[in-house]
Amino acid sequence: MPRILSAAVLIMALAMPARLLLAQAQQSGAARQIDPLIVQWDSGPGKIDVSKYPPDIRKKYKTFEDLCARCHPLARAVNCDFVLEADWERYIKRMMRRGRSLITPAQALESYEFAVFDAKVRKRELYERRLKEQGSE
Repeated sequence: MPRILSAAVLIMALAMPARLLLAQAQQSGAARQIDPLIVQWDSGPGKIDVSKYPPDIRKKYKTFEDLCARCHPLARAVNCDFVLEADWERYIKRMMRRGRSLITPAQALESYEFAVFDAKVRKRELYERRLKEQGSE
């Protein structure tokens, strides 16, 4: 009998923290809403026409496309307002921390190089405006 009682106490002791963690996760998920800006990005075009980009950049686009689409709609990365090098560096590093083994440093670098090139070409006006804003700060 004492053995059964000890086992029951041990099971309860282990199960209680798990229940608390589960309850916290459910509460935070229910209370968390998607930012309207992200919803807007997600609803835009889901690909980039890279046919006029240099061959090495087209290759990097494939890496960018693959990595981004693993965790969220590719449209989010395609339509976001990240254009400066620092924006993309911060964002890709954050994705590396979240994805841990999903993104290698080499893949992260290829994605970064594509994103920066693309921002300077496809989002040129926004890129130049942000550069000016950054310079005036």
